[in-house]
Amino acid sequence: MRSVAYLYAAVICLCGCTSTDWSENYDPEGSNPFDLLALRELLSARAEGLQTLRDTADLHRLDSVGARNYLFVGQYPYYSDEAITDLLDYVSKGNNAFIVAKQLPEDLLLQLFTEDCYDPEQGGLLEPAFPEVYLDSLTAFRYPRGDSFKLVNTRFWVPVALPLQVIPEVLLCNPDRNIQALGTIDSAGINFIRVDRGAGAIYLHTNPIFFTNWFLVDSTQYRYAQDVLGVIRSGPTVWDEASRRYRRSASQTGQQASRDYTGGRNLLSGNDTLRYIQEHRALAFSWYTLLVGALLYVLFRGKRRQRVIPLLPARVNSSKRFIDTISRLVHEKGNHAALAQRELASLRFHLNARFGVRWGEGRLPPDDLSERIGLPADVTERALAQIRLVAAGRPLEEGDLLRFYRAIEPLYRL
Repeated sequence: MRSVAYLYAAVICLCGCTSTDWSENYDPEGSNPFDLLALRELLSARAEGLQTLRDTADLHRLDSVGARNYLFVGQYPYYSDEAITDLLDYVSKGNNAFIVAKQLPEDLLLQLFTEDCYDPEQGGLLEPAFPEVYLDSLTAFRYPRGDSFKLVNTRFWVPVALPLQVIPEVLLCNPDRNIQALGTIDSAGINFIRVDRGAGAIYLHTNPIFFTNWFLVDSTQYRYAQDVLGVIRSGPTVWDEASRRYRRSASQTGQQASRDYTGGRNLLSGNDTLRYIQEHRALAFSWYTLLVGALLYVLFRGKRRQRVIPLLPARVNSSKRFIDTISRLVHEKGNHAALAQRELASLRFHLNARFGVRWGEGRLPPDDLSERIGLPADVTERALAQIRLVAAGRPLEEGDLLRFYRAIEPLYRL
């Protein structure tokens, strides 16, 4: 059933219909399932109003905006050292900070939990500080009242076990820090805590997905986010949008230039051009048609092409015909000694290749030839006699040539 749902979603995308982005983008103005438009509109509807930090990643403006609450919801807050100091000073003066993120900067973790709570073998923070558990249907608990909430993780309208971060208990070991666990997910671990800081408090929640559009518009699941957001005090709230991105400081670049980092967004949703294409049906259809066409070209036409190699006839070995022609000419001239010398050279090559007999040109065969080639002594002696006669260089008649051939013929038969 799940595979059918995935196939259905893929067909919708390829047909150019308006696509639903199921990525965890946490876009405050996005209407996709895992964006934050619903949360932002609900907070803006409060009588105290909602202010937004957009211009800088530092939090030095918190004192000037007069807000009692600070709020961040996203994958990861990109705080600089100065921003962490400003945030902690802001909380110490009696304000609240509500941070909903999957991971936190190490410098902030050190300020909240101290190094005494870390495994010394790890040399500091655990990696990652908030480990993952995979759950689809779960029960979220809220303390100290003990309320429970049924939640279901979904992708493409199908329940899917998604990664959820939990806070390991080892981080809460320091009794000097007033840290209170406010929530868990099933028995997997703590996901919501309160850390007192001066006259204020920092609330940490490790599952931003529960505050997205998908959960807030669901009549059976929105109560969990409503209950957790109840820790926000009455009074103005500042929404930190700038810390969602990483921006290089002017001291690093030498100019007022910045490089946005989307906090883990995928290529499609993090690219303005591709997002614009996805929002328009005709452009989306053209885009996917182009991708499919390029893929088909690579599969069928992008192969290495070359001309057809012609079939060539096999080469004819004319060596034997050449030898026969030369031998016939020499025989017609009556130079039987030259024919015998050529045959003697061929015999030397044969014995060397077949038996390893070293027999140099102009020399007589070795005396132990009979033992080395395995022929009877009389046969070998008859061949050696004719070989000596030819090697002497005397003129030969036709009968002498025939006797030479017959004497050495047994040497070829081995």
